[in-house]
Amino acid sequence: MGTDVLVPAMFTSLIVALVAGFPVAFSIAAVAALFGIIGLWSGHFEPVFLLAMRFRIESFFQDENLLSIPLLLFMGMLLERTHIAEDMLQALDRLMGGVRGGMAYAAVLVGACIAAITGFVSASVIAIALVALPAMLKRGYDPKLAAGVVAASGTLAQILPPSIVLIVLANQLELPLLAVYRGALFPSALLVSLYLLYIFIRTHGQARSGWAANAPNIGHASQQRAWREAAVAAGFPLGIILLVLASIYFGLASLTESGAIGVAGTLLLGLARRKLDWTNLRQAMETTGILCSCVIFLLFGASFFSLVLRGLHGQEWIESLFAHIPAGRLGFLVFVNLAIFFLAFFLDFFEIA
Repeated sequence: MGTDVLVPAMFTSLIVALVAGFPVAFSIAAVAALFGIIGLWSGHFEPVFLLAMRFRIESFFQDENLLSIPLLLFMGMLLERTHIAEDMLQALDRLMGGVRGGMAYAAVLVGACIAAITGFVSASVIAIALVALPAMLKRGYDPKLAAGVVAASGTLAQILPPSIVLIVLANQLELPLLAVYRGALFPSALLVSLYLLYIFIRTHGQARSGWAANAPNIGHASQQRAWREAAVAAGFPLGIILLVLASIYFGLASLTESGAIGVAGTLLLGLARRKLDWTNLRQAMETTGILCSCVIFLLFGASFFSLVLRGLHGQEWIESLFAHIPAGRLGFLVFVNLAIFFLAFFLDFFEIA
């Protein structure tokens, strides 16, 4: 059997396994193992070729960027368990007392902070939904639009540094992580700005939509107190994030060392606010272990899949497909974005990457 048959069959088998509901990491590895045997039988590569997987696994454990994932995840889980998001949202809501749609603005800003902290969309959406959604509904916001604000804010975890997604992306594309972080800064800032602009347009152009719900007006003294509360509630978590990013950007520390700094700062913050106990610490550690296991098994399966694909000369088949896409680079970008858009209906970003 030739490449033109095996490679499409390999992708088709993977899609069938995913649609059938099998775990993604094990589906990728199982399909790779099956077609690895077929590749050996058909003479596309020798058995020694598959031994390269051992070196790939070793490279994962030697990759400093990947070693930082447990630390960044642990930092995010600690901040989530100590109810930092709830404190930030309440403080910002009081700060925007008389602003039309103030709770929506606060939800986006807190969502951006929590997204940068947690690095996982699911964790970010849950953290914001549990805190912001009930408060927005109680304030009289339209349920559909309130849910949209929460969902959109949670997806910022994909692109806001120090995102776990960007670390995996840099590993898969074999690019310097610092370059990926720098490339993500402007799009992420633009995305947050567009969310805020959309809320402004809706709240001022459609007063009956539910977006115009206001928090109670507060006096000058209360406003000053709200500023102090917001500075304390949001300043320390943002300070931890900025400290981690600054140490990476200016070369003061490696990504792993920056993650350790973030964890230490988060532990101190939780203890200072008396919101960190053994139960929260254990839950944060357990969740971090589960998420790290998911990521590493996905990387193992994806690496095995790409190895077998190379053995079957799959990259040549894929390049031949892209060669037929019209409009050059623009057509390629449109095709890739559409493909990722539809894949994201069924798969998380880690599986897509």
